[in-house]
Amino acid sequence: MTELEHKRRIAKNTAALYTRMLVRLLVTLYTSRVVLHVLGFDDFALYGIVGGIVTLFTFIQTALNASTQRFMSVELGRGDQARLSRVFSVSMTLYLLVALFIVLLGQTVGLWFLNTQLVIPPDRLQAANWVFQFTLLTTCVNLIQTPYNASIIAHEKMSFYAWISIADVVLKLGVVFLLTVSPVDKLASYAALLFAVSLVIFFITRAYSRRKFSVCTFRLIWDKSLLQQMAAFSGWTLCDSGAQLAVTQGRVFLLNIFTPLVTNAAMSIATQVSTAVYNFVIYFQSSFNPQITKASAQNNQKYLQDLVNQTSKFSYFMVFALTLPILLNMQGILSIWLKDVPDYTATFCSITLLYYLVESLSGPLWTTTWATGNIRNYQITVSLIRILTLPATWLLLKYGMEPFWVLVIWVLLNGICYIYRLLYANKHNGIPLRPYFKEVVLPVVSVTALSVPLPLLTHYLLSNRTATTLFSNQTATALLSHHAPAALLPDLLITTLVSLAATGVLIWILGLKPSEKKHIKQALKKP
Repeated sequence: MTELEHKRRIAKNTAALYTRMLVRLLVTLYTSRVVLHVLGFDDFALYGIVGGIVTLFTFIQTALNASTQRFMSVELGRGDQARLSRVFSVSMTLYLLVALFIVLLGQTVGLWFLNTQLVIPPDRLQAANWVFQFTLLTTCVNLIQTPYNASIIAHEKMSFYAWISIADVVLKLGVVFLLTVSPVDKLASYAALLFAVSLVIFFITRAYSRRKFSVCTFRLIWDKSLLQQMAAFSGWTLCDSGAQLAVTQGRVFLLNIFTPLVTNAAMSIATQVSTAVYNFVIYFQSSFNPQITKASAQNNQKYLQDLVNQTSKFSYFMVFALTLPILLNMQGILSIWLKDVPDYTATFCSITLLYYLVESLSGPLWTTTWATGNIRNYQITVSLIRILTLPATWLLLKYGMEPFWVLVIWVLLNGICYIYRLLYANKHNGIPLRPYFKEVVLPVVSVTALSVPLPLLTHYLLSNRTATTLFSNQTATALLSHHAPAALLPDLLITTLVSLAATGVLIWILGLKPSEKKHIKQALKKP
């Protein structure tokens, strides 16, 4: 395929993923609202805390997932089907072993930590244990499904990948309705129903992969050479994924120890909101990532640079366009979405969205670095920067600082990681800094700075309060308490439309190169 054909495939995949992601976002927001109402603040927080114990074990899965996708994309770029088949089988063997390891670790260390270290009301301890067991099973099912997902992404079959994500949220919508009528403990029922959903999605994904790709036939293979290569790559990615999960879940546990349980509920909501927005970028970058890896394997440096710059810029614009109206209307959105809003929710959501704005720029940089396989020094440095968040979190909470400062430190350290990734990609992957600044940094800064004033003024005039109340839960709550949620809808709609219009115009004028505008016009004219 020519580079133009590759870009057309990327555009087609992106359109399919983006459209379906909108559906997923709407369904996810609705189900979260109902689940929070049915479970209540405390049980909702407990689910996030207990699930976090199992999530700690899955940092191995994250590392293996990156390794599988990288090796599959490289072999597809080289056109070696036999080698690709061996990569799949060796990966599946590793995943089965890791699943066994996670079960053993969960039934020993995990249960000890759950029952002796966490602050859980005695009358909810039994339900928490049921949640732990079902979450552990769900994790193992998702783990074994990963090689099939990696194969689908490597073959760039994004349409199915998008549809299966919609099937997942639709089934979870069904879970919500079953939860409302469940005669047994709601918290335990929720975990059990989510496990059932994961089984359905696994069998659908497995059936599709086996039918479409001959390489997805598992054979018990112990290829020592390939295993060593994948293990070496996974070992270094393990540092970063382990540090990232340790920070994320360590923060949850520290909040559980130093703050009221409702603070964990606020953090869980913030995670859901930010994840829903960032999923747009994950799906978008999934269209580019296989091409980045294949371009690196083929030593097509010019095309690689073009892909990295475009993916970074477009990813940021996508998140920023969604984030700006949400940031301006955060408290109003939460009051409409949720019946009751826990303290700190608006603040947590806002700061977390800022984190993912930075992360949207970083994705193509670490994908490029991973494509080469030479990642030892990179992974060690990024992991050390990330892990600094944990001692900082402990100190801040121990000495009585407001919980939102924990997330502020997290965002700042992620900014340092982004700068390091850029410098590393320049030195080791041949991504030149001057074109990157010209094609990515300058447009991003210009569009961001000029997009904010008009929507901010609109928001101020409509709400008769300054944007600083966005970060003041008490003030915002007092103001909103005099307005029914329905009364907020017109202001929210107008602010959103102004924000999207201002952002869209500025992206077109300042954010796109003439060649990019030309390609967009041609795509729109094409029947």
